[in-house]
Amino acid sequence: MGRPDLTPMNADGIPAVAFTEEQRYIFDTKGWIAVPGVLSEDEAAEMREHCRKLREDRDALQPHERTSIGGPLEKLTDHPVILGFMNEFVAHAGLASENCYGFRFENSFLSWRELGSTNFRPHGGRGLLNVPGNSHEYHVRYDEVHAGLTRAVWELNPVEYRTGGTLFLSGSHKAAFRSPKSTENEDCPLWEPYECPAGSVLFFTEAITHTGATWTNEKNPRVAIFNCYNTIGQKWHKWEPHPDQLAAMPPKRQTLFRGVYCQDNLIAAD
Repeated sequence: MGRPDLTPMNADGIPAVAFTEEQRYIFDTKGWIAVPGVLSEDEAAEMREHCRKLREDRDALQPHERTSIGGPLEKLTDHPVILGFMNEFVAHAGLASENCYGFRFENSFLSWRELGSTNFRPHGGRGLLNVPGNSHEYHVRYDEVHAGLTRAVWELNPVEYRTGGTLFLSGSHKAAFRSPKSTENEDCPLWEPYECPAGSVLFFTEAITHTGATWTNEKNPRVAIFNCYNTIGQKWHKWEPHPDQLAAMPPKRQTLFRGVYCQDNLIAAD
């Protein structure tokens, strides 16, 4: 499956990986989905090392590499699985071509969490009811979804069941009611976790109620890259890539960071 009216290949010339009918249904119903084992172990190891340098030895990196999309992490920005997902849930066909993406990349950060660290702070939810311009919105009609502000989280170390990671109130991106008082407790069974091997990617709409959790995995820290995407005409975060890195990117990848407007914001196919 796949949308013929959207960008078919990424900046490295690799075809988009289209989501299956089942994956589309899971994401729309739950508001999140984990895709396991997207990266090889060698790829994940190289990226973890870059993250270690970002955290512990920044001087070992060039200034334009001191970012969570620097070095080997850059290719995650338009990975074929990312492209397939964004084409399905975020991209606008009228602003996509073979030469440019129909969506924007607008924020990135590294999350490195050691044993015992916590970040339990529930937020988001009820995105079906958000007004346009909020960005934390989720629009639906028959056989079509527009997810607005969306996260892609690359888990570069294994995440074991209920030992940390991100927690979700599944379905809350469409909820009419506020989250129950019980969800103020991290142990509330309504919070849904996930597990995945190193090199997996987790997608979730920012319209869902979500939070970090206490990291209790004694085997390894959490090393995760949080990348955020949005529609062409909206921007939520005050963030830009390093100009030197942007200038060195392939032309198609540069279109992830083009201006926030719709009129004539299209690079036509040859």
